[in-house]
Amino acid sequence: MDIRQLRTFITVARFGNVTRAADALHVTQPAVSGQLRQMEEELGLQLFTRTKSSVVLTQCGQALLARAEKALEAFGDFMHAAKAMHGHIEGNLSLGIVMLDPSMLRVGPLLQRLVQQCPALRIDLQVGRTPWLLTALQASEIDAAIMVARSAPRGTSMLVLKPLTFRLVAPAEWAARVASAAPLELSRMPWLRMTPRSAHQELLTEILTHAGIAPVETVLADHELMIRELVAAGVGIGLMRENLALTALAAGELVFVGDYSATTNLALLYPEERENEPAICAVRDALQHVWQQA
Repeated sequence: MDIRQLRTFITVARFGNVTRAADALHVTQPAVSGQLRQMEEELGLQLFTRTKSSVVLTQCGQALLARAEKALEAFGDFMHAAKAMHGHIEGNLSLGIVMLDPSMLRVGPLLQRLVQQCPALRIDLQVGRTPWLLTALQASEIDAAIMVARSAPRGTSMLVLKPLTFRLVAPAEWAARVASAAPLELSRMPWLRMTPRSAHQELLTEILTHAGIAPVETVLADHELMIRELVAAGVGIGLMRENLALTALAAGELVFVGDYSATTNLALLYPEERENEPAICAVRDALQHVWQQA
């Protein structure tokens, strides 16, 4: 038995589907089925019960899963330690970046340190919305993602970089209208829509639910600099990161709508089974250094 079979066993158990596991592992479905069959033959155990659309762990499979995960983690520790002794990390790293201001995300300092520390590592930046980043991470289309998240989805680990507060903002010329407006009055004003399933939408929904506001949403905006531009232009009320909103407030572009706010995190997310892979460790270490310096 080899480490590939262990990784295949764990991935199939997590997805409950051979096809999806094959996509995540970047191999063919027959290859996954063959590795499982060979593993069962070598162990003399049936690990999965198969149906037309899914696979389910048997009692033996359930008993061995945790041990397989520990074995894979130990293998990762071994490889990371061995490569660290040479100070050499190579290969490809696909890093997702959420659609926020790159200077706030400190992407420049991060890449500068990564390039200096890991000159043989080829880095591919993928900028996208939160829903796409989550899907791509779970499908192994990207290796890790810097994004806005309150907690780590199942199967992922999270390194919190910075807490973020978001505020409701309105055009500066609406100051008198929103200063003492009740929830019903605010509901009748134009609002900017947030991208479905995004962190912005989650935060806005929380604020609106607690405040009892049911807005008339008009234009959809999915980038914070675009939201700032639209609010400043008088299009409607929007949700904005507090630090960016304070800058726009000082520039006379907008006003805060009451004290309505919600908090979340800027974080690095990555698959938990890849916790000890050298490239993931390099990104994690570089981010911690960059944000400590900040």
